[in-house]
Amino acid sequence: MLLLGCAPLLAQKSEQLPQDDPDLPSLLASPVPNVPGLKARLSGFNVASTFTSVHDSSSGWYTLYTPAVSYAVSPHYSFDANIAVYLYRLAADQVTTTRQQQPSPGQPNPQPVQDTYTTDLRPHRGELGDLVLAAHMNLSPKWFRYTLTPSMTVPTGDVDHGLSTGRVTFDINNHFETRSSRGGFLLDLGGGDSSSLFNRLVTKDYTSLGPLAHFSVGGQVFLPLRMVFQSVAYEQLPLGDGKIYTTLSRPGYPDRTFVTGRSVSEDNGFTNSLVVPLNSHVTLQSYYNRSLRLELDTVSMGITFTLKSNRPKRRRSLLLDEGVLR
Repeated sequence: MLLLGCAPLLAQKSEQLPQDDPDLPSLLASPVPNVPGLKARLSGFNVASTFTSVHDSSSGWYTLYTPAVSYAVSPHYSFDANIAVYLYRLAADQVTTTRQQQPSPGQPNPQPVQDTYTTDLRPHRGELGDLVLAAHMNLSPKWFRYTLTPSMTVPTGDVDHGLSTGRVTFDINNHFETRSSRGGFLLDLGGGDSSSLFNRLVTKDYTSLGPLAHFSVGGQVFLPLRMVFQSVAYEQLPLGDGKIYTTLSRPGYPDRTFVTGRSVSEDNGFTNSLVVPLNSHVTLQSYYNRSLRLELDTVSMGITFTLKSNRPKRRRSLLLDEGVLR
């Protein structure tokens, strides 16, 4: 979507991966942000599973299981698919009742009237979110990394419970990061027609349908024991009328789990995250997200298991060993 014309120029300069440390990519550039063990640079197929416990200040605790599969054609091109399974969550059910109005004297019987309202929060178990499909192009010039990610959702989630829009949605994101031995600068620019494909690291209690642009900016720090800390500020900006499908009614709107309007999908805030690799197959991750516009706090702790080791032995060419290409 953005900067697509720059891809051929970047590709000419990215025949070799950067030599800092490819084992420490940012979460935002990972093929699946909420499954940090999957690496685009691992050739062939890989599978992973993430178990996450999340606390949302509006709806309380819930747990998720996220299986994912990826296929890397090369260090530059990869594909992946993942789906969230909500093992336990609290959500409001949307109920529609029909009532018959009394006719006025001498007038025909009026049509039945339907009233829609939401119930109190109730436990839900074993619900599916939308299936997410994505492709990635990773280019690594000498001083920064660029990742282009087109993605889409397949509507496998429940619309009434705020887990899906009931339609196929898309997004295109451009990710830039500078690299050094201590950390780097992060920038994301993109747009699409659903909030579920932006800031995927954070589990939201809603999804939206409607045109929007988004961006985030921040940085990452490489810590001892191969830990990575990231902090970003983000903005999600609607470009027209949109719809919100949510587990809860939103402040200022009728008591429904489905609302429409010009700015209902706008959101902004910041996200802090930490990744702790325990070994080459197991990774711990956590985040704290503060939505300034919605006044919501979300905290998460999770663990990821990957089939392939995320630290394979790197093969260096004779040219690299002799310092000809650096």
